[in-house]
Amino acid sequence: MSAPFSTVQLSLLTKGDTYTVRALRPLLSALLVCLSAGLCVMATQDKPLPPSMQSDKTDHVLYMATHDGVAQTATALSRPHGWDDVMQALAQGRPEAARIVATVLPQTDARTARTVEHTLQRLLPRQPAMVLSATEPNAAATGSTKNICSPTGMSTTWRKKAEQAVTKVHDIRLATRTQTCLHTLQRRVPSA
Repeated sequence: MSAPFSTVQLSLLTKGDTYTVRALRPLLSALLVCLSAGLCVMATQDKPLPPSMQSDKTDHVLYMATHDGVAQTATALSRPHGWDDVMQALAQGRPEAARIVATVLPQTDARTARTVEHTLQRLLPRQPAMVLSATEPNAAATGSTKNICSPTGMSTTWRKKAEQAVTKVHDIRLATRTQTCLHTLQRRVPSA
């Protein structure tokens, strides 16, 4: 008597499991559709790129500068938002971004150069070594250390934070730029 009972139980258990899976199919399908839609929405958001994608874009710009020439790369980056990826990489402390800025910035138009210089100024307190390595030691050149470290037009808070950050740079390759930057930051700005 126990055998038929267990066969009936087994039969009902199998049918119950089948009904459960069938009932979950529409729910699972809806979940997959929502997940796909969510990923599509996330892809259209204007947020910083993940480091691997950022690396690819920075490497592409380096490739352009090497193979297409610095002038052509400067023209390509001068388009709206052209420098955004390079500046994000610089803000993340990526040395290749500093090389791009140092190489390409002197070849850009005046308006783009001012914009990039101002961005470098804002980044100075957060990434002093990267910013200093992207600057030009020649005071007359675009992107010079003096231009980037100039407190003119910047807040007193920025100047203090930038000065604190630059004093912590101990890279021997940046010693001259660090000293130039500190002297420039400590210079009194005439009040307007």
